[in-house]
Amino acid sequence: MPDKMKYNFFEIDKQGNLKKAQQNFVVKQKAGKYFYSQYLNINVGYSLVTPILIGVIIGLTLDNKFHRKPFFTVLFIFLGTISSIYNLFRIYKDERRKGH
Repeated sequence: MPDKMKYNFFEIDKQGNLKKAQQNFVVKQKAGKYFYSQYLNINVGYSLVTPILIGVIIGLTLDNKFHRKPFFTVLFIFLGTISSIYNLFRIYKDERRKGH
């Protein structure tokens, strides 16, 4: 919960007179407490994309080496997708464990 602080400052009213005024400022909490949640969002993106891209690269390499054009690419894209789903499930499971 953010802390509220009062600061004194001066303002000029409509007649041009200088007067003292107060304003409540909300002080934000340190970024360290929210760092993990931001890191988690980035981690979810990498956990989705990385295994599929690695699968595409491995599949294309093996297809070119063994002259079996769609077979290895489709196989490794499928394995990368399964790996991505497993990574998301693992992240979700860890978050639920920390939440309780």
